[in-house]
Amino acid sequence: MRVKIRNIVFALVGMTLISAWAQSSALMDKPLARLANGEVVSGQDLSDYLGRRIDLRQIARNAWGVEGTVQEMVMTRVLVLEGERLKLPRKLADGVLQRFDDVYGLSVYKNQAPACEPPASEQEARQYYDAHPEAFVLPPQARVERIILPAATEIGGGSAMAWLQDQARAVAQGQRKFALVAMRAQGEYSLDTQGDLGWLTLDGDHTLMRALQTVKAGEMLGPVQEGDYVYLFSVLQKREARQLSWDESKSFAVSRAASHCRQEAQIRIRTDLFKRYGVEIDRAAIREFTTGANSIAADKADGKPDDKVDAKPQQ
Repeated sequence: MRVKIRNIVFALVGMTLISAWAQSSALMDKPLARLANGEVVSGQDLSDYLGRRIDLRQIARNAWGVEGTVQEMVMTRVLVLEGERLKLPRKLADGVLQRFDDVYGLSVYKNQAPACEPPASEQEARQYYDAHPEAFVLPPQARVERIILPAATEIGGGSAMAWLQDQARAVAQGQRKFALVAMRAQGEYSLDTQGDLGWLTLDGDHTLMRALQTVKAGEMLGPVQEGDYVYLFSVLQKREARQLSWDESKSFAVSRAASHCRQEAQIRIRTDLFKRYGVEIDRAAIREFTTGANSIAADKADGKPDDKVDAKPQQ
């Protein structure tokens, strides 16, 4: 039941942000990505896309999530353009030609991607293991504690950043337990987990994930602001990346060979298409867009009138 309620809360947050975007013409017109042919992906495009992609609304709650959604939209768009270039057959959805046609985009992707059939025997799996050792590396892992607060939060008589700086100093000097600080933060913000996150796999290209890879056990990272949130991390334990031996890998080598093939194909196709169509993701614009949307949503939550949005000065 708690999981169900949590999912409902996340869905409502997503709907609140979509509603906030729709109230500001400046947000809706903002280009978040560009193609060499002059096309842009605007805030309006994003709002329309999330209107039918309910599964992505929970993700698009912060700058990271919005960037990931925009990347998916751009990938769909360049796949559509590539399909048209190759004159691949296309069925119209409800008789309407959609720029971000997920069904057609997937069809074009399948046309471009290799079959990635799993090895037929242990001998073939071993050959793949020898040829692609990078596919059988255990990535670095860390047991992490985290505190996350919206940057606009006022706590302890000041900003969230100032408060976390004070708490980090107290923790570093042994005057306060990180877990107690997390409990205090929980009272201010409870939509994301505060405190012990357990063991995390430190992979991916997020800025914070890359930063955590450099932190040693017993050290803290932050406080740091990323998008609309401020973070403080504590690394309790650390396991460095390790190459797996064949004996450790052979039980899952067949499935790993197929999944690695698909991952490599996805990266290659995305890289090639983004280069061909001159894709530029505007991360600064996405951060500004998300900050503006969250500000409008916060004003609505505080009961401020909507007529302040895009208000013009009186003559």
